[in-house]
Amino acid sequence: MLDEMNLYAMTDPPGRSAPDPHAYRPVSIPAHPAHNALQVPAAIWRVMFGCYGIFLGGLLYATGRDGEALFMIAISIGYTILYFGLSGVLIGLDGHAARPDQIAVRGDLDTWTGPMSPGAVAGQILTIPVCLALFGVIIAVIRATVG
Repeated sequence: MLDEMNLYAMTDPPGRSAPDPHAYRPVSIPAHPAHNALQVPAAIWRVMFGCYGIFLGGLLYATGRDGEALFMIAISIGYTILYFGLSGVLIGLDGHAARPDQIAVRGDLDTWTGPMSPGAVAGQILTIPVCLALFGVIIAVIRATVG
């Protein structure tokens, strides 16, 4: 729709015939550059995986005595493995992309809102996983103290 409106802005409106068909040419609209390299450093992925492991381990310790809870935790572990495994497969599909660790060494990471430092990116990505890991630890501590 936007391309059609830009095209009509550079030509006569529909329904009017131009005297010379070669006088009006559509202007090509530049496309946005594609980001084919995932610029998240591998260390962030490792920390995220570890946080989910701590969370699920805390749940397993706190509620692992019940059969239904074990079944739910097994499903959650399956989803976690699927999430990280599929992410790894999708990242590995682009063989020509720069490695995330090489990008992080050079400086700022390219994000949708502009360049950000690796620490700021890590803070935004790891906030929820770190809170989940703390939740798992707290549940395990409560279970250990209550008995």
